[in-house]
Amino acid sequence: MTETAGAGHDWQGFLTRWSAEWADSGGPDDMLDEDGEEACRARWLGFAPAAPERIAALEARLGRRLPPSYRTFLEVTDGWRDAGGFVWLLAGTEGARWHQDDAGLVEIFREGLGEDATREEILEATIWERGLELALESDAVDVMLDPDDVDEHGEWAVYTWAPWRAAPPERHASFWEFMQEAYRGFHRLRADRPDFVNATTREWDRRVEEARRDALRGAYERAEATFAEALRFGRPRAGALRNQITWLLGDRYRRDSGGPAGELENAPGPFGDAVRQARELARWGDTDAAWRTLLAALPAWQPLEPDHLAPVGLVADPLLGPVLTPERCRTLLATPRGEEATGAVAAAVDEDPEGLAWLADPEPNGGRRAYRFLLVEGVEPAALPALVGAEEGAALEEPMTRWDARRALNPGGVSSSYDDKAVVAVGRAGDGWSFAFDGDPQPFGEVRFVSPAVAASRHGRAVVVWASPDRFDMGALFHLSVAEHGAERYAFTVLGERCERSGEIPESLLPERLFPEIRDGGRYTERRGEADALAAVAATFGVTLPRHALDHGRLHSFTTRSWTRPPGPGEGYMVVTIGRLQLDTPLPGEEGTPALGEEDDD
Repeated sequence: MTETAGAGHDWQGFLTRWSAEWADSGGPDDMLDEDGEEACRARWLGFAPAAPERIAALEARLGRRLPPSYRTFLEVTDGWRDAGGFVWLLAGTEGARWHQDDAGLVEIFREGLGEDATREEILEATIWERGLELALESDAVDVMLDPDDVDEHGEWAVYTWAPWRAAPPERHASFWEFMQEAYRGFHRLRADRPDFVNATTREWDRRVEEARRDALRGAYERAEATFAEALRFGRPRAGALRNQITWLLGDRYRRDSGGPAGELENAPGPFGDAVRQARELARWGDTDAAWRTLLAALPAWQPLEPDHLAPVGLVADPLLGPVLTPERCRTLLATPRGEEATGAVAAAVDEDPEGLAWLADPEPNGGRRAYRFLLVEGVEPAALPALVGAEEGAALEEPMTRWDARRALNPGGVSSSYDDKAVVAVGRAGDGWSFAFDGDPQPFGEVRFVSPAVAASRHGRAVVVWASPDRFDMGALFHLSVAEHGAERYAFTVLGERCERSGEIPESLLPERLFPEIRDGGRYTERRGEADALAAVAATFGVTLPRHALDHGRLHSFTTRSWTRPPGPGEGYMVVTIGRLQLDTPLPGEEGTPALGEEDDD
């Protein structure tokens, strides 16, 4: 522990600069008494230096040697006026005293400590029983040096607290650090005054401008650090500039991104064209191509106003927001653009794996997903409702998340085994193919199942895949059916120990080749072979599904016709409605009422 650590601080230069800036900003308006007027004339917020014997007397009274930075402060001035705006007089050798805690704050704050409270939390909660109080006049602010929170240089931490903050005490590593923050607070309180101009404000404004150019050059981390420090001095441009960087880095607690309103709609030139192209790609699921389009055009991006740093509106865009993963946001920020553009861009990294095998990957919770999908050859996604929609004239809904689509298309919360209409997300599944995907299917109804591949294959081939984990000890499921020009060509269903098949199945898709349990006469429960089966389907038909768009994006959706036939004589069904239901309300399919999806002729 060094006793001379505080000697390195230039108290004289620092406090002289502060005093001059205070006097030039109209000091007597803040201190309407003779003492304030005298301080303004003297251009000095302090007092005479404390004599060595006064410092020694204070240490004898306290029974402690003072921390280095407070001791060297007293050697320059025996106290201080106007420490940041809410502390009007800091104690010197005469006024420093141990805090008495007359308000019982220790007891109040101890009640909030849990059994696992850290040392830092305990020090924070109990500062009032041992702190050296320095605030003699203030707006109910305590400024306390803590003799139990000491660093390797002998510096005592400073804790400040005010009841109107509604927050725990704020810690500063030393008295020097506290005074630096008080000085920054002095600047923040005057930053909106047009006449508050001095060497410090000019220097920070110069740094902010240089950081703005750094940000456009791609040095966003250095720029953000500069903006953050300038914001502590209240420099007016720093906040909006920093918000744009932190917004893209994921800190979206503030609703304002710092960018101009309507920036994407008003984006000029090649970048504006790229935004429109990327939206079209993203709404059909190709988020990787959307990102490549945006990244290639990023050097051509131009700000819409002087302090516009980046196309932050991309993150809030319903279609493009999901495209911008955290890593892509960092790539965007690191790309030179605007007036600092060099034309260089990083290589685009795709998020989506090729093919279908990713559907067999475990989910973050360790489970395995259930899913079903329809692949249709030779038609655009917008044509799918006409082929397999639940109603005549069905059309796609506007792009939305999977969960929003389920709520929008099933607002009554009705689930029924009478039929099995699926809310599906749609998009492109590769060259010449479209998909309709359901990530939350009902249980597979083996007896009444009707593959929609037949109805969807009017213009070419259609493929249906359905997979789910073991339910009710019936075994896991994997179903494949393929139709062409309105007729089923082949199909198989692996369910537990059984494998039902029809038609002439290509050798690459034979279930005994793909599923070890089927080949060995076992029971399909662990879903081994599922990834191989999906890879074989992808290779056979040249198809892929966009994982990122299905999991995180917004896609068009619609409700399909039922994947099961209606119940026959003696076959029961169940209806579950989430919400209130009147006791005399007839249920779908009851005598005298239309079945689900049917219209009453009356």
